Amino acid sequence: MKLKGRVALITGAARAIGRSHALRLARLGADIVINDLNLESYKEFEEKITAPTVVDEVRALGVRGIGIEADVGKKPQVEAMVEKVLDEFGHIDILINNAGGLAGDVMKSYASLAPEEDIRATLDRNLMGTIFCSQAVAGPMKQQRGGRIVNTSSQAALQAQAGGFYAHYGAAKAGVIAYTRYLAQELAPYGILVNCVIPAYVSTERLERKVFSLPGMKEQLVAQIPLGRMAVPEDISKVVEFFVTDLSDYVTGQCLSVCGGAIRF
Repeated sequence: MKLKGRVALITGAARAIGRSHALRLARLGADIVINDLNLESYKEFEEKITAPTVVDEVRALGVRGIGIEADVGKKPQVEAMVEKVLDEFGHIDILINNAGGLAGDVMKSYASLAPEEDIRATLDRNLMGTIFCSQAVAGPMKQQRGGRIVNTSSQAALQAQAGGFYAHYGAAKAGVIAYTRYLAQELAPYGILVNCVIPAYVSTERLERKVFSLPGMKEQLVAQIPLGRMAVPEDISKVVEFFVTDLSDYVTGQCLSVCGGAIRF
C-alpha cells in the first residue's frame, strides 16, 4: 500500500491502458480519479471489465474513486476537472497523462496527406491534453511541495513508421517528450517529478480492431520486437508504478521506452 493517502488523476482511464494504470495504483492504495470522454467507453470495443465502470472496479479494491467526463484537449474542461478533484479530495499527488490516440483514418495519416482536422484533433488529444492537465495540477502540487506527473509518448515519436503513416501522431508524441523534459526542469525545485513512458505496440481491443487487424500488420509488427510479443497494458502500468512510487525518488525528466527491444538506441 505504498500509495495509501495519495490521490491519482488518470486521463483516458475508462478502458485499456488507462484502466490498467487505475487498477494498479488502486491496489497500491491510491484514491483514483478516472477521466475519460465517456466513462463507459470500454463498451465501444467490447472490452471486458469486472464491474459496470472502471470507477466501480476501483472502489471494489477498497479505495475511493470518482469519474469525471471531460475533454483534456479543452482547457476550461481540464481546469474544471482539477477543481472538482480538489473539492472532493483536497489534493492531487499523481497525474497520469494517458489520454491520446490517433484521430482519423490510419490510411490517411501520411505526413504529406493527413487532413487538417485529423492533425489538429490528434495534437489536442495527445500534446495539448498533456500540457493542459499538467498546467492545471502544477499549482496545487507546487503549494504542497511535491507530486508526480507521468506523461505518455509513443514509439512513433522515436522512430518513423515505414512509409510515413502515423505522422501527425508521431509528431504530437515527440512534443510530449520535449514537454516532459522542460516541465521536469521547471518543477524539480518544488519536489515534483515529471517523467514519461514510451510504449511501442500494445495489444488493446481498440488497436486489435482498428490497426492490428489489417492484413499482415500484426505479424509484421511482432517481427520487429526482440521479445517476440506485443506488450499488454500491464507492462506499461508496471513502469508507471516505478515512476509514482519511492523507487524513482531521484528520477525526473526521463523518458523510458517500454518496447520489448523494438527501439534499438
